Amino acid sequence: MSKSSQNNTVASIKALNVSFSNGKQNVQVLHDISLDIFKNEIVAVVGESGSGKSVTSKALMGLLPDQSAQIHAVELSLQGKNLLELEDGEWSRFRGSEISMIFQEPMSSLNPTITCGNQVIEVMVQHQKISASKAKREVLDLFEKVKLPTPKTTFSKYPHEISGGQMQRVMIAMAIACKPVLLIADEPTTALDVTVQKEIILLLKELQKEYGMSILFISHDLSLVHSI
Repeated sequence: MSKSSQNNTVASIKALNVSFSNGKQNVQVLHDISLDIFKNEIVAVVGESGSGKSVTSKALMGLLPDQSAQIHAVELSLQGKNLLELEDGEWSRFRGSEISMIFQEPMSSLNPTITCGNQVIEVMVQHQKISASKAKREVLDLFEKVKLPTPKTTFSKYPHEISGGQMQRVMIAMAIACKPVLLIADEPTTALDVTVQKEIILLLKELQKEYGMSILFISHDLSLVHSI
């Protein structure tokens, strides 16, 4: 890789191997996975269910279980930082501010006991020195950016009080709240109908251009990937 390419690299995976232990034996699920993600780029990982797409993304996020997962790689890095050496405390600061993720099922990812607006505020306060009033203003701005129809009303609603498409927009607002350099979108439209799928894809493309983020887009749908 040339020096200019290295300077332009956001994330790098080289020869990533992951195995899981069931107590009796190790089962290898990833074999020598390699990919680079560059600045302001969308990279799609496409494969059928069970092919290891989400495991790859969770390795980048540090979300694989320590007790059962064995991770080996020549390189697993983000912004030049070796992710294999991060401690738990470092991960909590790293996630959200440098790398963030939109999950498949917003209903199971959002906390049902906290209003939508306060869930996004929690992420901001964790990673930034920001007052509650300023955080609320920024969340309302984010809700407008992700095109929630009534940002002020949605702010005070609980997840079960809004639609699946609106929940996914709240999840996107939460994921980009601290302007991460890499956003992982793990099958972000699976639970949505076709019309809402297209709206979410267009939204992600718009946000990617505006923020200059890189996106790792995970899907099993080639036609959906083609659209981005």
